[in-house]
Amino acid sequence: MSSQDVTELTDFAQIKTVTEAVKTILSPKQIYLYNHKLDNRGKFTSFKLCVIGDFSDKAKAERTLYWEIDSEIPFDVVLYTPGEWKDLSEITAAFASHIKETGMVLYG
Repeated sequence: MSSQDVTELTDFAQIKTVTEAVKTILSPKQIYLYNHKLDNRGKFTSFKLCVIGDFSDKAKAERTLYWEIDSEIPFDVVLYTPGEWKDLSEITAAFASHIKETGMVLYG
C-alpha cells in the first residue's frame, strides 16, 4: 500500500468520523458526501455533506454541528427536511437533485 493510499484511507476515516458525529447530534434520515477537494498530492483539503432530517430550526442545527464537531479537515453542510428533499430532488435543475444523482450515500 502506497503512502497516498494510506493518506486517502486516513482522510476518508475523518469523513466517517464527522458522519458519525452528525448522526449522534442530529439523528438524520440520510447523509450524502456530495463534494470534496484534494490538493496536488491527492490529500483531502475539504468536504461537503448533505444532511436530510427533521429539523425544527435548520440554522440552529447547522450552527450546532459546527460548534460540536472538531474536524482536522474543513467541512460544510447543507440541510434539507424530508419534505424539501423529496420535492427538490425530483426537480432536475435543483441542487438537491444534483446531490442525489452525483453524491455518495454515507448513511441512510
